[in-house]
Amino acid sequence: MVLERPFALLLFISILIISCEKKQLRGARVALNFPEADSLAVKIYHVPIFEEEVLAQFDLDTGNYGLIQLELSKPLMLNVIINGSFYNLYLKPGYDLKISKDTTDSNESILFEGEGAPINNYINRISSVLFSESLVGYDLNNFTKKYDSLNVAVENFSRSYFDRFPMQKDDLDLLKQIKKIKLLSVKIYYVFQAHNDALFDQLDKLRKGEPIGKIEMLDELQSFYSDIPFDTAYLRNGMFDYKSVLYDYLLELHNSVFDPKLVKPNNQWPKQVSARWPRRVNTLIKGESFPRGIKEYLIAIDLRHWMDSQGITPEIDSIFDEFKLEFEGSIYTANLQKKYDRKVVILPGDIAPDFSGRTLEGKLMSLKDFKGKVVYVDIWASWCAPCLEEIPYSKKLHSDFQEDKVIFLNVSIDRSREAWKKRLVKEKDWLGTHIILDEKGSDSLWRNYKLNGIPKYLLIDQTGKIVSADASRPSSKSIKKEITALLTH
Repeated sequence: MVLERPFALLLFISILIISCEKKQLRGARVALNFPEADSLAVKIYHVPIFEEEVLAQFDLDTGNYGLIQLELSKPLMLNVIINGSFYNLYLKPGYDLKISKDTTDSNESILFEGEGAPINNYINRISSVLFSESLVGYDLNNFTKKYDSLNVAVENFSRSYFDRFPMQKDDLDLLKQIKKIKLLSVKIYYVFQAHNDALFDQLDKLRKGEPIGKIEMLDELQSFYSDIPFDTAYLRNGMFDYKSVLYDYLLELHNSVFDPKLVKPNNQWPKQVSARWPRRVNTLIKGESFPRGIKEYLIAIDLRHWMDSQGITPEIDSIFDEFKLEFEGSIYTANLQKKYDRKVVILPGDIAPDFSGRTLEGKLMSLKDFKGKVVYVDIWASWCAPCLEEIPYSKKLHSDFQEDKVIFLNVSIDRSREAWKKRLVKEKDWLGTHIILDEKGSDSLWRNYKLNGIPKYLLIDQTGKIVSADASRPSSKSIKKEITALLTH
């Protein structure tokens, strides 16, 4: 993983197991002591760009004790995972912490002792209060009551805690900001999920032929977003839960352009709609009066989202080019470029990468064997329900064309040859050329065609060039026209 590290030269990590002599502390030190546990795996990491950067990962010794020392020149907001349980860890130069199990708490809580303990105990205690119960699924009225109750509990705990553990003003101000963002993250996550559930309720009504109207609670839900502080300082210091708040806000922008009435009966988005979605969300972000750093981050994480879900389309390619021009030298560009290079698909006009597999009779056949004919490739597997749903449409499509002009190449990626054969016996009237790839061939197909799921369809012209590496499904009304157009060229 290649990441820009703003303080990489100042950060050095060493893992020390039960040091016998106490040396002068530089940076920060964290000891872990869980003598009654069977065994403990520990990971300490943060998320400076998009992905986690591990600072230390190790198992405790036979006595379930470990000591790590981090040399750092500035405060760091980190996360620590102890045997699968997640906690926040705030470190400043000079902190000397001991972490152990909190025996006073019935939950899987930890207790900090030593220099820096009051701050870390506070952060993890309010996290335990806020995230011990999911509020997703509550109606808006009950959510508001529950949220107000949580807010009161956190405020009462905070007043009592700060009375018992007086802190310097800068530390106290930081904890108040952390509290604010953690409370906000509960609210914003609920808003996104509630709107998302309401949209799918509308979708379900449309499938049943029932009328849909305006989502009644939407105006009130949208008002919650006015509480978000769009502040680049929170991005720079890695404020706990702030990136989650921004991501949930981004997903809400996605919801805002979702129109259930455009979804097809087979649960597929029309391609022309889904292809425009990234541009519509990008336009919404650019239209907001956010600080430049917030827009940069939102556009960057949105690009990552679309690269993962759609691959590299002309629209996404264009948005990425605009991003690199508008935010020249962005800390996010290197990470996006790395993902882009992995996701970029072969484009129309490129020579289709060859692949080969065995027929039911064991004959080896390759894509190149069909040069001179239009080839419609169906990549499927016997365990893939959406693939099987398309088979009746594939049979109908095959009957519309002469086999000497169009080859229907059905490529199975089943790991079990017997499961493949069994399915073909059931679908004995599914004509075309059927081949199955071995494990190496399947891996090569996924890599060469940048597949991110099946079913997947390819359309290849008579010269062996790609017409579409993401062709329409057999159930689409457009695929027959697309194939016919190639035959008339």
